[in-house]
Amino acid sequence: MPYAINRRSALKLAVTGFLTLLALALPASGAMLHDGVVYSGGLQLDIHTPAEEPVRASVLQLNLFNASAGLRPVVIYAHGGGWVKGDRKRVYSLPRWLNSRGYLLVAIDYRKVPATTIDGQARDLADAVSWVRTNIRRYGGDPNRIVLMGHSAGAHLVALTAARGMVGAVRGVIPNDVQAYDMVAYAGMRGSLGYPYLDAFGSDPDNWVRWSPVTYARRSAGFPPHFFLHSGSDGARRRALTNGYANLLRSRGARVEVFDGGRYTHGSIASRLGRPGDAATAAVERFLERVTR
Repeated sequence: MPYAINRRSALKLAVTGFLTLLALALPASGAMLHDGVVYSGGLQLDIHTPAEEPVRASVLQLNLFNASAGLRPVVIYAHGGGWVKGDRKRVYSLPRWLNSRGYLLVAIDYRKVPATTIDGQARDLADAVSWVRTNIRRYGGDPNRIVLMGHSAGAHLVALTAARGMVGAVRGVIPNDVQAYDMVAYAGMRGSLGYPYLDAFGSDPDNWVRWSPVTYARRSAGFPPHFFLHSGSDGARRRALTNGYANLLRSRGARVEVFDGGRYTHGSIASRLGRPGDAATAAVERFLERVTR
């Protein structure tokens, strides 16, 4: 018996010693960009990973049999560009900001109209989410803690795919400043569609209905938490369309918050995210912390 105890103690000391040497050999690394990772049909995404803390032997010991330990929550970002232009590099200060808060950022490309339709763009986003779920552990991300975020056209696409149930169980959705939640209402308020809505949605009211998130929210439930932001651009109309959809989701049982960014423009409500003292930044941080913990 004493021999067995001594043997176990020696083994434990040996393992601890090895892990300590390994920890010393693994210095902290800076934030990293994995650029142009193909996720579907030649479409690419960028993975921005945070700087890692120095590895400690005690942490390594804890993680030996826990595959999920240390994984970070993931924000998947769909850029703006009116459904007809833009690319995954249009991320402003999001990588630096979100990485500094401990989140992985995945910025995706998707096909543009007229090369595809909004249905095709929604499928691209859903494919990107599916790829992230399957692969993000290799980059230190947690496939069970995914939040969708988008600006402008990207805001519409994250809202639409969530409403259609195309992205599975995500922790939250952050649509930042778009008016396309209800295209029939938008057309009625504006009197016409105009650029870029006419280019993307066309002149057929059936497609306006088909590609409006409200269509699916009216007949379903079980939606993830949503955090909406809207700017002061287009004034009362943008506020009314955002709050109209937010209230619909609330009526279906979803947890919903709305940030009134009346002092922002359509551009600045995206470009200022991550700046110290910025109100929208603080509000988004609170939401992310709440839904990913």
